[in-house]
Amino acid sequence: MFFQQLFKAITNGWKWIILITLIAVVISLGISATTTPIYRTQATFIIAPNKDLPSSRDIVSAFTALDTLDIFSTYADILSSDRVYDEALKTIDIGQDELAAYSRSTTMKPESLILELTVDGPDPQITTSLANEIGTYGIQFINAYFSVFEIDFLDQAVTPTQIYRPRVYRDMGMAAGIGLLSGLLLVVIKEFIEIPLNQFAKRFAQDSESSALTKRSIEKAMLAMKAKDDEWPITLILIKLKDLPELFTILPGFSRKKVATEIVSRLKEHLKGNDLIGRWDASTFCIVLPRTPQKVSAIIEKRLVEVFTASIRYGVTDSEQILLEPVVSAGTSTNAKEFDVFVKDVEKNIEGMKW
Repeated sequence: MFFQQLFKAITNGWKWIILITLIAVVISLGISATTTPIYRTQATFIIAPNKDLPSSRDIVSAFTALDTLDIFSTYADILSSDRVYDEALKTIDIGQDELAAYSRSTTMKPESLILELTVDGPDPQITTSLANEIGTYGIQFINAYFSVFEIDFLDQAVTPTQIYRPRVYRDMGMAAGIGLLSGLLLVVIKEFIEIPLNQFAKRFAQDSESSALTKRSIEKAMLAMKAKDDEWPITLILIKLKDLPELFTILPGFSRKKVATEIVSRLKEHLKGNDLIGRWDASTFCIVLPRTPQKVSAIIEKRLVEVFTASIRYGVTDSEQILLEPVVSAGTSTNAKEFDVFVKDVEKNIEGMKW
């Protein structure tokens, strides 16, 4: 049942799913079109004991220290420092306003002696120069202060040829995926929220005893037909049942419900799918027949009366029975001008009828 409801939600809401997906893709394209392209370049550095150490014992001690001391963290912090950055900027022709668009970061590669300097910016040439100048001055600064270990370029930064971000096709794919999932989620939530709401509304639209529509619901449905103006001719049939209110005053609730639902069930057997059945008042049921000429409605009217020729059983074991005697009033409206009058005429006729 759950999967059937899920499939129904997706089937009914596929247009919304596609629309939300397209909106997400368009937003992604809009962001990509208005975002300044950013390039990324990287320079790598290697740390090793100074080859000019005086003895082999010093070299062994250096390797031991390299394994125990946090050399990477110290050298990474120096490469990322403002002092090194400011010195590198002296050799690059760039204004302070443009500088805000550039960023740098240093990372330590695990299980190796490699540091990696990453620089992002809108100009690939400046980005590359900045990475290499930071690296050059950082090497000079570190080697001047630390004699046991030296650092040097493993690979200098090269000018990037591809935009790092935005990545249009990747971002479009991600946006489409997010839009698709969002659309699916929305239509599924909508479907499962509407179920209890429909059930809640249905409880107010139906008569609690007979499960037929209430008089108010029938009137609203008929007004909707009138406004739609393509359901003519509309026929209204009122069926009044003798002594039904008096009977219901002495019957327990479950017996009243059994009798009322049996009446509705019998009436439905002679109706089409778009015909309506309701409870007009305590003793009267109503039938609304859209697009039904008066000649046809007379035949249906006769059939509806015949359903009461058989008695209705009720009680705990269906051992009790009652034969209900109906009187019928019907009217047909062929246009909006006749609409209000014909309903009042049908009501007036049924009230004036006697058994």
